[in-house]
Parts: sequence; structure tokens; C-alpha cells
Amino acid sequence: MVGKFGKKSKVKEEKDSCTGCKNDDLSEKLAGNGGDDQNEDIPSTDSDIIELKEQLIRQRAEFENFRKRSVREKEEFRKFALENMMVEMLEVYDNFERALESAKKTDDVNSVIEGVEMVFRQFISILEKEGLKKIDCTGQEFDPHLHEAMMHVQTSEHPEGHVVDVCKPGYELNSKVIRHAMVTIADNPDEN
Repeated sequence: MVGKFGKKSKVKEEKDSCTGCKNDDLSEKLAGNGGDDQNEDIPSTDSDIIELKEQLIRQRAEFENFRKRSVREKEEFRKFALENMMVEMLEVYDNFERALESAKKTDDVNSVIEGVEMVFRQFISILEKEGLKKIDCTGQEFDPHLHEAMMHVQTSEHPEGHVVDVCKPGYELNSKVIRHAMVTIADNPDEN
């Protein structure tokens, strides 16, 4: 055999290794003589598939249990949070009952008004503690994210597009608007 540089190579031509090795398992499998060895591999592959299917079923079941547990825990948390607020609101309820009873028995209107104002402040403080905040509107520029325009009024006392009057107050709960303020908007003819 002639090499790269035109010299004879010292490498002897050998017979094909697959046909030269009679004890080689790979050559038997390739030739189809090792049928028994192939059958041993198939059950292990089937068992792997079965094992993976079982793992998948277990994972699905675990996920479904996790989902149900999460829903249950969320519901329990909501009930617990509502329970705490209700306990505080019961105090307000009791105070309103006392105020009504005392209003029926007394002729002093000022003491009744004072008692109702105290209960009202208690009620407001509970709501604020839970994250409720009244939206400040009067004199502010109209913002559709906070306000709902009920009507427009021609006036030169207020700048164009500013809130003149609040028909119904709006509220935010933890910085999320839960009720838009219903407002009257200024249309200033002098600015047009």
C-alpha cells in the first residue's frame, strides 16, 4: 500500500474485524444471531416505560392534591381574615345598639350626636386599619382611573377639567380602586 508521500506503508491489510471476531457480542447482535440477548433488553425497556408512567401518575396526583390544598388554605385564610374583621365590627354593632337605646331614653340630642360620632370614628378606624382609604377629589384634576364624571358644569371659578363637587365618594382598598368617586367636572368657557 502506498502512503501519503509515495512510500510503502508498513500497515498490513487486515480482515474485517466484525467477521474476524467470532466471540464479539456486537457482531452477533448485528448479524441477528443474538436473538436471546435482544429479548433481555426489551423487558427492561418496557419496565422503564411502566416505571415512568407510574411516576407520571404519582406526579399528577401530587399536583392535584397540592392544588386542592392550596384552594382549601386560601379559603381558610379568607374566612379567618373575615372572622377577625367581624369581631371588630361586632364592637361597632354593640355601640350602635347602646346609642339607639340611650337616644330613646334621653332628651339631650347633643349627647346622642356625640355618641354616634364616636361610633362612626370607631367604624372608620376599623376600615382604615383594613386598608380602606377615601379618595380625595375636590379641586383635583379629573382622573378616569379614580373618578367617574356624573355631569359637567359651566363655571369660571374652577380650572377646566377639575372636580367641582363630589356626588358620591370613592374608595381604595390597599391602593386598588374599589369604587370610583362620582364627581361633577368644571367646563370653563374662559379657557376654551
